[in-house]
Amino acid sequence: MAAAALAAIQLTQGRSAEEAAVLSAFFCTLGDGIALIAARRDMIDSCKSSVNSVDNPSEIA
Repeated sequence: MAAAALAAIQLTQGRSAEEAAVLSAFFCTLGDGIALIAARRDMIDSCKSSVNSVDNPSEIA
């Protein structure tokens, strides 16, 4: 968290309130996109695991 706070200070230093707001919106959008990709990968991995269990009866406990 301290690294993020320091980065925010550095990124906004010398910028107007409007420019800081645009940076904030950009990084929020970037974070949302990364979270969406991670969730989708997790969903795909979960689906693959459940399909493999059905396709391979020796793995079913």
